[in-house]
Amino acid sequence: MANDLELLHKLLLTFQDEAEDHIRSLSSLLIALEKEQDGEERMRLVEAIYRKMHTLKGAAQAVNLLEIGDICQSLENLLATLKRGEITLDIELFDKLHASIDNLGRLIFPDAGTDQKKDGLSIKSLVHEMTFPLKTGAAALQTAVPAPDPQQMPDHHSLPGEKTATSETVKVPVEVLDALLLQAEELIAAKLAASELVNELGLITAELSGRRGDRLRSLDLAQALRRQSGESGGTGKLAAIIEAQNVVESSLENRLKTLEISAEKGLRALGGMVDTLLEDMKKVHLLPFFSLIEPFPKIIRDIARDLDKKVEFSCSGGELEIDRRILAGLKEPLLHLVRNVMDHGLEKPGERQLHGKPAAGKISINIRHQDGNRAELDIADDGRGIDLARVKAAAVRLELLAAEQVDHITDSEALQLVFESGISTSPLITSLSGRGLGLAIVREAVEKLGGHVLVASQPGLGTEFRLVLPLSFATIRALLVEICGRSCLLPAINVELTTRVPTAEIGTVENRETITVSGQAVSLVRLGELLELPVSPGAKPVDQQPVVILASAEKRIAIAVDRIVGVGEILVKPLGNQLSRVRNIAGATVLGNGSVVPILNVSDLLRSAVTGSVAAVAARPAVARSKAGQQSVLVVEDSITSRTLLKNILEASGYRVRTAIDGIDAMSLLKTEAFDIVVSDVEMPRMDGFELTAAIRRDQQLAGLPVILVTGLESREDKEKGIDVGASAYIVKSSFDQSRLIEVIQKLT
Repeated sequence: MANDLELLHKLLLTFQDEAEDHIRSLSSLLIALEKEQDGEERMRLVEAIYRKMHTLKGAAQAVNLLEIGDICQSLENLLATLKRGEITLDIELFDKLHASIDNLGRLIFPDAGTDQKKDGLSIKSLVHEMTFPLKTGAAALQTAVPAPDPQQMPDHHSLPGEKTATSETVKVPVEVLDALLLQAEELIAAKLAASELVNELGLITAELSGRRGDRLRSLDLAQALRRQSGESGGTGKLAAIIEAQNVVESSLENRLKTLEISAEKGLRALGGMVDTLLEDMKKVHLLPFFSLIEPFPKIIRDIARDLDKKVEFSCSGGELEIDRRILAGLKEPLLHLVRNVMDHGLEKPGERQLHGKPAAGKISINIRHQDGNRAELDIADDGRGIDLARVKAAAVRLELLAAEQVDHITDSEALQLVFESGISTSPLITSLSGRGLGLAIVREAVEKLGGHVLVASQPGLGTEFRLVLPLSFATIRALLVEICGRSCLLPAINVELTTRVPTAEIGTVENRETITVSGQAVSLVRLGELLELPVSPGAKPVDQQPVVILASAEKRIAIAVDRIVGVGEILVKPLGNQLSRVRNIAGATVLGNGSVVPILNVSDLLRSAVTGSVAAVAARPAVARSKAGQQSVLVVEDSITSRTLLKNILEASGYRVRTAIDGIDAMSLLKTEAFDIVVSDVEMPRMDGFELTAAIRRDQQLAGLPVILVTGLESREDKEKGIDVGASAYIVKSSFDQSRLIEVIQKLT
């Protein structure tokens, strides 16, 4: 009896595996049939569905699930009637077929909505849940479907387009694959440790080799002493000791060289085996993107029916293979995006036709290999686009954006606000959307996978979401840096450039430090301040600042670090459930020397830099008022109103202020009086602010004088021109704040 139950259990699990494939194929074939217009191709699809249903019926009867077999038989009868042309395909028939297949899936997999594994189901509960509720459903279908026609039983010839297996496959539990991959990944740590030992051995050997000259000189000395004193006396004994030491060191050097060569051979062999094993294990975990997207046509059809909309769905690039762990993490964000597009983006047929669009909206999902280990996934629609006015209003309401900033941010910047939690353009909360959480979840999930997401939209034409993702996990290349006495890693995929910048060339634009890279101004932030690390005791100013240029989601920023160590291969370790989300940290790794080093989240760093650099400047000690009272400021401004305003602000803060009406007037004052700083407008008659700054930098006596440009010119070209002529800081009047001006002056003086 026990053996029979065990056999039944195995058969039921085998049936579930087979039924899962059949249910998925039936849904896909139905979607294809619903879209197909060619009569001959439609009949081929009907035949394919008929055969799949017949096979599923036979499998159910083989494990004695007769009620499921009865439902399959009823659907077979319906399909046979359709093949004979006695009924026609319409939307109601399609709805009935989809609902029947959905019900079959729920009955065969009663625990599909939970995390319970199929292997954990008991025989009794499995059989009971599969069979007991089916009588009513079967009876209902029997009354609506004619009896089966024996002449319509399927033959065993292959249908055109059907795929047949070309190689033998073996089913292995996912848990076993995960365990094997984990063990293979752990071997990387062993390889890195072995590499560290080989390097250390090489350093010791090199050090001994470097002492060879000293040994030869000491040997010559010993031989000279021996010749002078013979074999007796203290000098002779000293010579003998020196000679013996040389022999020991030479022997040790030779042994170390032999050991180094052997270790290098072992490392190459170990590295080759580990790399090959890991590459093969990665291939085992690769699945085509189609395996993720296969149920989406059915999902989109069901949502469209609920929303009373018409949708045409297309997908390309499904053959691209991706780590199944990435596909699993991508499923929810992709569903969120599709639901968002269906609810917010696509209009109803009547509205679309009023705007000259076809009644059916279009959604496309396209994926392609970008470069290296990256893929680009695009989700596009031809709907109404994103209402930027509503996005900005929602951002102001949630205090993510100040009211006075609304008119100064670009459309591209405003579009990125849709990924903030709570932002929604929908006035209604529905079962699909309206809570402002979906796109925030999308961004967080994509960044957790090591990617980023962008959005572009045109009013009335549609929206496109672009996701850039890795193709596989495990090892990545990363840049090791040091900051405040600690080591950190930056993913090499986000590192655009590493360089050293003269400290004197670090400027300030709108109260933020900047450097010039390839002719463009890039914001500079201190990594230690972003990570809120205490400054190392005894840290000294440097003439050359090590800088890493990071890029992500079309954004660039310069990160100042203490030391750039180098690039290497690392094994990414997640933080675990206890620390699933830590700001600025994506994971960790173990270096070859055994130390645990955090891997930084570049997307988080870019967001932190927006507020972090300002907060860091504000947190610096302010210059004492008594010091301000000793400093003199020259204000250069042709507008009497602006000149008076700046003069009053600075005098209220304790500075001594002189004024000039343009650049020529200012240069005359600078030749006759001493000033600690110049605050100048740009647009002035005779000599403008750019010309004044350039003239100050050309003058040997004035070249080191700080110059702040306060202007209404806020284009990137004007800011870069200000940096090129040597301005110490650049403040735009549209975002002028007197406290910011005082902070910049305090910093520069």
